[in-house]
Amino acid sequence: MPYRQDLIAKVKAIPGRKYSKTYKCWHLPNTRASSDALTEAFVSEDKSKQTFYPGIINDFWMSKVQTFKQYLSQQRYASKTISAYEQAVLQFLIWWDNRDISLLSIDVIREYNYTHFIAEKRSYSAQNIWINALKLFLTKEASINIDQQQIERPKKAISLPDILSEDEVRRLIDGYNNIKHKTIIMMYYSCGMRKSELINLKLRDLDSRRRVIRIRNSKGAKDRDVSMPIGLLKMIADYYRQYTPNEYLFNGQHSLQYSSSSIDKMLKAGIKKAGITKKITTHSLRHSYATHLVERNINLRFIQEALGHNSSRTTEIYTKLSKENIANMVSPIDFWDEI
Repeated sequence: MPYRQDLIAKVKAIPGRKYSKTYKCWHLPNTRASSDALTEAFVSEDKSKQTFYPGIINDFWMSKVQTFKQYLSQQRYASKTISAYEQAVLQFLIWWDNRDISLLSIDVIREYNYTHFIAEKRSYSAQNIWINALKLFLTKEASINIDQQQIERPKKAISLPDILSEDEVRRLIDGYNNIKHKTIIMMYYSCGMRKSELINLKLRDLDSRRRVIRIRNSKGAKDRDVSMPIGLLKMIADYYRQYTPNEYLFNGQHSLQYSSSSIDKMLKAGIKKAGITKKITTHSLRHSYATHLVERNINLRFIQEALGHNSSRTTEIYTKLSKENIANMVSPIDFWDEI
């Protein structure tokens, strides 16, 4: 179906609507008000013809979803994971169209998997999220008797991310005149942070005396410490004097937190200015951080701890580095002559 700005505008006018980037669709509250608003918005001028039929989940299936969501919350799943799993199950149940629970079978799951992901050429990630969500959902539903061994995962393509050279990283960082932008990019690279980790970083998480940054409640609901290189510490000090942030290290223009979209735009502009043609994201800076340390023969266990990864090659999965080791942990920029 072609993109229709007029239809999108109608959906945006409905209170409580949310858009799923993963599934590229809109979700609305399961209320009579939402149903009435959809009917009114998408009925053509000729009232005998309706151009849109909203998929509404009945009370039986919605109660199942709410119970599933409560289970995820009690298990302390991350809020983004809960939202993604909820949307994945809702999308499937909308397609299922409120049919009887006894009719749900492995053949139905395979049909949805093909029509919704393969035929529509959706990403591996979206398909895998749905399978994760569905398996958990089925595990909590004793009345649904399906052999989960038959729910097969897609084969993941093995692709290598683009890595910036150290010269490209220097050009990227040096290209920023804005000290906030420069500091953000420097922090991504020099600490190997994930995007959400930097956005959620608070002033209290920085220990300048010990040169340690505490990353809280990261992927897998884990805390970890990373070192704060001298060059980064100086840059943060300059940034702080100029911007005097409140609570979060990086405040947005009209909010306490800097937004993900603003970071993407700022990075895109920097990449263009630096003349870099590689496909680069903030996660590419994290990859570059790790790669450059490996190339300098830094202990792999230190790198895995700094990145917050669980290694299958060692039994010391949850071993935390001592505070002394963290403070002495190097960053690629420690090898630069000056910043």
